Amino acid sequence: MQLQIFTIDAFSDRPFGGNPAATVMVAKFPPDGLMQRIAAEMNLSETAFACQLDANKFHLRWFTPTQEMPLCGHATLAMAHYLREIGAVAIDQPLTFKTLSGDLIINFMGKTIEMDFPAQGLQPIADVAEQALEAIFADLDYECIGFGGDNYTVVLDAEALVKDFQPDFEAIAKLDTGRLIITAAAADRPYDFVSRFFAPGVGINEDPVTGSAHCILTPYWAKRLGKSELKARQLSARSGDLIVTHRGDRVKIAGNAITVLRGQIDLPD
Repeated sequence: MQLQIFTIDAFSDRPFGGNPAATVMVAKFPPDGLMQRIAAEMNLSETAFACQLDANKFHLRWFTPTQEMPLCGHATLAMAHYLREIGAVAIDQPLTFKTLSGDLIINFMGKTIEMDFPAQGLQPIADVAEQALEAIFADLDYECIGFGGDNYTVVLDAEALVKDFQPDFEAIAKLDTGRLIITAAAADRPYDFVSRFFAPGVGINEDPVTGSAHCILTPYWAKRLGKSELKARQLSARSGDLIVTHRGDRVKIAGNAITVLRGQIDLPD
């Protein structure tokens, strides 16, 4: 059996920027174990698998090299780009992905792809997690704004602190979810805020650009800055730009994508 597989750089309009994801279209989902092995073979932060249900409606699943994820922004963007590129969707109509996190609605706006995701609230953190974060940020002033979407979220005082932060991956992995977002107000226009995302607990030391993290960050910064539409930049080595909008219990996340590799994977029959 052969499956077509693409590698797409999401949240970038140039090769080798943004966050790469693998995309695979299937007539029906293979066994979970096989999808997990394919994701491990690709060794990207996420591999997305899509199965068509109806016109402009697909079932979508995401796998890291080690486990299935309930939500992934950049691999959703990558899959929407892939389906548009192969002519599998009508770009003048919304695209619906049915996922573990509910229905995700995608709109094509020229080159830009806009995704409609659930906003994620933040809960107070437990004392034991607070102590662990104090150790991670021992030399920095920080404000832990809470826990949501399996992520601890910490605000630093300046963009430079986010950019220069040296993560202790072993310490972050010891958090109960092994996932941490750090963020700060942007120093310069056109950006409103910046961030980085670490997830050694799920096999990703640092994610280049994380759409799902902005389901948490967008409501926070929209309230703090008093504006609903914001421009965000993730300060990884590859970096990436996102346009985000807070609308009640939803977050719209928009960006570009570019295909960098087209191939096939050979599987035993």
